[in-house]
Amino acid sequence: MTNTGAGEKITFAALDGEGDIPGFLATPDGPIRAAKAWAELGYMALAPDIFWRFAPGVELDPDVPEQLQEAFGYFGQYDPDKGVKDIEAAIRYLRGVEGIAKVGLVGFCLGGRMAYMAATRTDIDASVGYYGVMIDQMLGESHAIANPLMLHIPTADHFVGPEAQ
Repeated sequence: MTNTGAGEKITFAALDGEGDIPGFLATPDGPIRAAKAWAELGYMALAPDIFWRFAPGVELDPDVPEQLQEAFGYFGQYDPDKGVKDIEAAIRYLRGVEGIAKVGLVGFCLGGRMAYMAATRTDIDASVGYYGVMIDQMLGESHAIANPLMLHIPTADHFVGPEAQ
């Protein structure tokens, strides 16, 4: 655990390799588990504590129904505009690590929404969102996308209805 000085605590997975190392941001849906998996592939993986403003240090498993419900409760408290600022801080941090030239973000559900928002509001090098929620409400920002963005939107998602797909 490292404190960036701005109040954010970040967890790092092991860093292996030499030379240029891709940076990766993991957002909700088991971020620490995801960061470890990406680190095993040779990435410098960062898993920000996105709920640090109201539930610092909470780790939730989306595969455990009670914890998934707890996460939905936090969703209502989460301020995505402040979340983008956190993502910007994480991008700056990763770019400051020697050997990291590019930073990408992969997010699921709320993280998928944040991947879209990062693509529209930051200079992140690439973003991928899986079943991002409420993206349809932000399509007016799509003109600002300057770098690659890939969105995976399933047709049978009970969180994102057909009208929003």
